[in-house]
Amino acid sequence: MTLGEEPLRFEVLGLLRVVRAGHELDLGAAKQRAVLAVLLLSRNTSVSRGTIIEAVWGDNVPSSAVNLVQTYVAGLRRALEPTRARRAPAELLTSVGDGYLLRVEPGALDLDVFERQVSLAHRMRVAGDLAGAAVELDDALALFRAEPLGGLSGLFADVERGRLVERRLAVVEERAELGLAIGQGPELVSQLTSLVADHPLRERGHGLLMRALVQAGRQAEALAAYREARRVLIDELGVEPGPELRRVHQAVLAGDSPEPERAPVRLPAQPAPEPVVTVPAQLPRAPVALIGRDEELALMDSLLRAHDGPVLLVTGPAGVGKTALALHWAHRVREEFPDGQLYVDVHGYDPNREPLEIGEVLNRFLRALGVPAGDTPVSVDERSALLRTLLADRRMLVMLDNVRGSGDLLPLLPGAPSCVVVTSRRRLVGLVAQVEAKLIELDMLTTDAAVDVLGRIAGRADVEAAALRSLAELCDGLPLALRIAAARLAVSPKLRVAELVEELQDEHGRLAALGLEDGEGPVRAALDASRRALPPVPARLLPVIGLHPGADLTPHVVAAMGEISLVEAHRALEALAAANLLSVSEPGRLVAHDMVRVYAKTLAGELSEPERRAATGRMLDYYLHCADLADGLLPINRGSVLVAPEHRPAAVPSLTGPSDAMAWFDAERANLIAATEHAAVSGWHVHAWQLPYTLSRYLWLRTERETSLRITQAALAAANALGDDDARFVMQFNLGVALLQVERKEEALAAHRGALEVARRKADVHQQARALTTVAGTLMDLGRTEEAEAHYREAMEVSRIAGSKWAEANAHHHLGLLYLANHRYDDAMPWLRVALRMYHEVGEQCGEAACHVDLSTALLETGDTEGALSSARTALAVACDAVSPYHQALAHDRLAAVFDRLGAAGAAAHWQRALALFTELGAPEADGIRARLARARVVTVG
Repeated sequence: MTLGEEPLRFEVLGLLRVVRAGHELDLGAAKQRAVLAVLLLSRNTSVSRGTIIEAVWGDNVPSSAVNLVQTYVAGLRRALEPTRARRAPAELLTSVGDGYLLRVEPGALDLDVFERQVSLAHRMRVAGDLAGAAVELDDALALFRAEPLGGLSGLFADVERGRLVERRLAVVEERAELGLAIGQGPELVSQLTSLVADHPLRERGHGLLMRALVQAGRQAEALAAYREARRVLIDELGVEPGPELRRVHQAVLAGDSPEPERAPVRLPAQPAPEPVVTVPAQLPRAPVALIGRDEELALMDSLLRAHDGPVLLVTGPAGVGKTALALHWAHRVREEFPDGQLYVDVHGYDPNREPLEIGEVLNRFLRALGVPAGDTPVSVDERSALLRTLLADRRMLVMLDNVRGSGDLLPLLPGAPSCVVVTSRRRLVGLVAQVEAKLIELDMLTTDAAVDVLGRIAGRADVEAAALRSLAELCDGLPLALRIAAARLAVSPKLRVAELVEELQDEHGRLAALGLEDGEGPVRAALDASRRALPPVPARLLPVIGLHPGADLTPHVVAAMGEISLVEAHRALEALAAANLLSVSEPGRLVAHDMVRVYAKTLAGELSEPERRAATGRMLDYYLHCADLADGLLPINRGSVLVAPEHRPAAVPSLTGPSDAMAWFDAERANLIAATEHAAVSGWHVHAWQLPYTLSRYLWLRTERETSLRITQAALAAANALGDDDARFVMQFNLGVALLQVERKEEALAAHRGALEVARRKADVHQQARALTTVAGTLMDLGRTEEAEAHYREAMEVSRIAGSKWAEANAHHHLGLLYLANHRYDDAMPWLRVALRMYHEVGEQCGEAACHVDLSTALLETGDTEGALSSARTALAVACDAVSPYHQALAHDRLAAVFDRLGAAGAAAHWQRALALFTELGAPEADGIRARLARARVVTVG
């Protein structure tokens, strides 16, 4: 904001407005207002010009769009900063790279105020102050003056408007829940009756109304309300009421209170305590003493005094002590940040681990601030907005360790008065340019400082000063090497410094390979000394750990590699962590510093070939066995490959359902990919194709298409090297699927034909049927309809010969889809109906649900709306029985399309449910649903 100007207030919870000193600003033409909306909803975050263009114009982008965006931004700058000199840089709406960033102060946007009050209400409710929480929600809901983003049109505005309306409804229901908890049921009956009338498909609203009627002594009306709710849900969605609504109904029937059990509410007469506020204290332990960094510490102190909420960037080469300096300073000034400290290691420079995604970092911070997992928003932008809301007016210290680039940092940065400390090997010029980060650069310690480090930790400063200087020079001023050497001296009082210097010099050639990024820095002997001080089991495990190709370690994989019990693995890893050879990255997972990892790999190379091969085999068998277990729990069909590793691990993680399986895959993803690639380049051919096989469904669910293609190509090479036709068929088949996912259709066709050739050579009719169907599907994608039809018909014939009813049903289904794609609806229906019967006979519920969806499409297009509705409802029922969220989403989408064609109520509710399911799965279909939902809202409003 330009000096002297009144603060701005931005409003999106009604007409889009900007107000200064009580006067509304002229925001210009409709498209200029749309640009402002895009920037406001991504406030304090850079938005690319391409994103703005897509949001404002959608599919109708004019050739002059770039120039128009520049014109609109210039107009907004004039409106927001009218007193700014013509050539002076903008302060509120700035250019960042190929986009723009709108700076919005905490509390200046009504949406942020809304979220802050909702969060405060949640904390007050947890603390037991239900009446106070209700008041906060009333104030929050009062901020909605009218329909959000009023005055804006277009797909972007409609999608965001729908999201904000849905958010308001959720808070309205939460407010009613609080009202019931404090006995306000009689007063809520009228409001909840209107809510149910306006949104008849929201089950929670029906349940709230029933509970309010019971509190008002109107049990008969509550039972009538349940009957009406059940009728609507069956007629409109084809489903019975859910468990919560049924619970309320049963309670009313039994004459019991339908209110859930909860802690007693404090009497209103009692003084309300302050709401519970989570104060995180996440800083890891700092070094006991920090030597040789007085100038840097003084600089950081002065920057904190001179700036309100500075961003401090600590940079320097690997191992120079960036994290140590940052942590030491953070602990020193923590009293100046009474609202707590947040810390995360981003892993930006770990060669064997993917950096943490921005969304995951936001998740961790929100959890640390007390946000329940179920209340965490889906999108990164919403999580970032919630984080800013929670940190507004709080004085916190945020440390982001080992950051590689500045591009993704902005959503993590709170405003003043909080302070941010970033460590990185790079200068991060972008961070300096965008938020005026202050640079603190570190170099190697001087020899005097290095001697001081050694003397203070080892306690030999006055005894062997000359030898300490030699040791400091040999350690090259590197803090890591200095501390390890000093620790060796500290724990071995009889070891003379001169003896350690001689030991280091003897192994200088071997140490050179264990230095910094340029290969210099003698630390091997110090690490050897640290290893010798370990108990026998962890000392033996260190070279075994060096064989592990992945990012981090768990006790389970260490137990498998070392042939020890899980308890022994836990104890060994704790000993290695206590010796500073490993560190805890998160609970149950440990990592090694760069040089320690190199050291462990060097030790691994000194093992005998049989020892290396045996430990590597056990590691690969562990990942293969666990991946096979997790793969079998995923809610998606899989093939019949027999996975039988030679060494089945004795201890494996507890996996009991799909959520456990996905969580394990997510945690071990980098290690599994690393193990797969290691197997491919090291001649472990069976693991090199079976690991990708067990990963294929997980990667499909996570839409990691490029990764899937890369490892599948390597897997096919391993299958060819084995000369195993079964393996070759599976990987040719999967390669075709992976190629289709990246739109390389001609190559996919060649891969699927390769699978068909293998199946024919084997005379395996079951595999031939599968391959013929996929070849036909790829031909259909390429527009070669006649060839596709011939292959589908051949697949049917081969399936009959094989007696494979599932394959025969699949071929019938896809032939029906071919006719459907070519608008031959009457031709499609007989094939789809036969496929339905066969799917039902073999118990293939997912196929049956999908086929009902497709049959509903054909019926709708031929004018049989009643049949289309019936088939879509059957699809949903079958998908629910199959417990397949993906197929439930398909059915909801189809039901929405039927209701939309009929012009009946219910389309939006089904699309909302489909969108929620696809979003939870991370499925790409979510984008199409979101667009259809927005278009439906446009038509409704029009």
